[in-house]
Amino acid sequence: MAELQMIKLHTNNYSTTPMIPCRRRRTSTVSLLRQPRFPQDSSSQYRVGFPRSSVKYDGAVSRRGRSVGGLTVRAFDSAPSSTTETEVVVVEQPVEENGTVARFRKVAAAEEYTTADVAAFELRKDGGFWDNVLLQLRLMIAPPWQRVQNGSVLSIHLAGEISDVKGKFFSPAFTLPQICENFAKAANDPRIAGIYLRISSLGCGWGKVDEIRRHIVDFRKTGKFVVTYLYSFQEKEYYLGCASDELYAPQLAPFGLYGFALSASFYRGILEKMGMEPQWVRFGKYKKAGDQMARKTIAEPHLEVLNKLLDDRYDYWMDVVSSSTGKRRDEVEKFVNEGVYDMDRLKEAGLLTDVLYEDEVMSRLKAKVGLQKDQVLPMVDYRKYSGVMNWTLGLNGGKDEIAVIRACGCIAVTSSFANFPGDGVTAARVIEQIRIVRESKKYKGLVLRIDSAGGDCLGSDQVWRELRLLATEKPVVASLSDIAASGGYYIAMAANAIVTEKLTLAVSIGVLQGKMSFAELQKRIGYSNHVVSKGKYAEYHTAGHRALRPEEKQLLEDITKHWYKIFREKAAISRSMSIEEMEKVAQGRIYHGSHAVEVGLVDAVGGMARAIAIAKHKANIPQDRPVRVVELTKPNSGLTEWITALGTVMAGLGGTAGAVSESPKFGHHGVEARVDMSMLNGLDGGGRVSEFNPIFTIMKSFLKLGLGSI
Repeated sequence: MAELQMIKLHTNNYSTTPMIPCRRRRTSTVSLLRQPRFPQDSSSQYRVGFPRSSVKYDGAVSRRGRSVGGLTVRAFDSAPSSTTETEVVVVEQPVEENGTVARFRKVAAAEEYTTADVAAFELRKDGGFWDNVLLQLRLMIAPPWQRVQNGSVLSIHLAGEISDVKGKFFSPAFTLPQICENFAKAANDPRIAGIYLRISSLGCGWGKVDEIRRHIVDFRKTGKFVVTYLYSFQEKEYYLGCASDELYAPQLAPFGLYGFALSASFYRGILEKMGMEPQWVRFGKYKKAGDQMARKTIAEPHLEVLNKLLDDRYDYWMDVVSSSTGKRRDEVEKFVNEGVYDMDRLKEAGLLTDVLYEDEVMSRLKAKVGLQKDQVLPMVDYRKYSGVMNWTLGLNGGKDEIAVIRACGCIAVTSSFANFPGDGVTAARVIEQIRIVRESKKYKGLVLRIDSAGGDCLGSDQVWRELRLLATEKPVVASLSDIAASGGYYIAMAANAIVTEKLTLAVSIGVLQGKMSFAELQKRIGYSNHVVSKGKYAEYHTAGHRALRPEEKQLLEDITKHWYKIFREKAAISRSMSIEEMEKVAQGRIYHGSHAVEVGLVDAVGGMARAIAIAKHKANIPQDRPVRVVELTKPNSGLTEWITALGTVMAGLGGTAGAVSESPKFGHHGVEARVDMSMLNGLDGGGRVSEFNPIFTIMKSFLKLGLGSI
């Protein structure tokens, strides 16, 4: 008899996504309200818009529960007591389970639920007099590099790329774990009065921006302030900055709030002039990674996806900005469409607190912490504050430990000297870390943080297998960052639950594979090649000098179709869908995280905190009990990274010619599951379209992908 799943639904005031709750358990939440320790300036002249806690991050959860091999996979349920249960309507539907179709599933039709807000970080509980004495003692005996003057302002400068892998001492890069950890420590540190956030042009995606924004919002709930200064900004930077108490910018700061644009580039015309003929086979009508070389214009399915992504991005930005600034959406939209270029207009519209030089902002910061203008404002730099240990602030976590593994970059089976350090996921290394979690009794669960557009199919499948084995013993929760598509989503499917940011680029269940024919180019330059072979398909791997024969093209199609069916079937089983249901939402389509939740490919909207909360829930750890989060991904020190990168570049200079002459890769060892982000220019920027050299992009694709990808 097929398993029947009872789905409860709840109502609230937010959206219309049903929820699949787990076994209910009494939980308690940690209050984020705390009396400010330092004087706060509440005068209206410095506060234009930006109401406190004006934006709520709803906990949208997928409509699908799933049972895979006896393992029930459901999203976290911590619905508040005020939630009203509604009548359950039962409908019979087939469900894919272990490759077979079960007869029935109970589904529900009712209104939306909401989960309780999950704080971006935990606050240290006030243990009374002796606990405070112990904290002061720890601060007194802290080593010099951890000492901070009372009433200090933490200075954080966000600019350029932001990595999802925690760096070490020599690393010059900004990393999301360190940024979020500094917010959490500053919220609990009695020596920190507030945060001064400086923002320049950001090169990260919207998933990381949402994570940082959530920390800003929750930091303000502690009673401490966040003041932001924008050196240059577009939609993404402003979206982050408007979460602050006060927002400033200099008169001549370059900015542009003009809306969003996406573009897709096509090189077929260039390739024809060069004497190259792309031959691609795809399964999934939305799988468009090969279109940049195979087409001269955009295809209708590709245009459909771009329009949907653009609409989602535009609507979400408008809603959040209008809510944060206290404006109506039509007012913000009108301002954007006016093409404003004068900074004073932002102040007049209430979208900026004031237009000031930075020294004038420093004077206002002094007033906020109760200092006179002639006194020195105590500030602590982001990198120095990163050296303050959690133990010093009494943030020891608990006895229970949740492991975190970070899978960021292109997925490969093994590490290669040709890969830049920190830019990739080595399956062998990740599998080793997964086995540590599986074999150790101290880890109660795993959060897999994914920021990957895919890579090698074999590497992705090996990681998927190890995660599936772990998920039968301990809870595994996938947390999606900027992107988790193709191979990135493939490994996420093995988790008990998948959590995504609203604007994460996710899924892409599709396969593309192909080759380039250089016959015309070789003819033009006077190059000839003679191949002696024995076997019908013997020249399949060495056919770069000519176009594929009909039987070779058929073989290529069969291989591609075979890989697509494997990907699709595993996705269907993981998401408890029939093959027909999965086919409707697969086909290589890219979704924003919120849309992926709606179609059942992802479970919940949220960041790392929600993923950890779900892992605690599934491990039967009460939500009010703190846990120790252990990072298992250990990057090389920054010094090692720089030395290795230099060696890689030098080695690459001598290896280019060999890479160019390498034969196209096909079959098992050449198949890759990745999304080519050059087909979605503008998705990684604020509202701007990325600029790049198309010739360089083509050559990079040839050298890096070996002329064959899916």
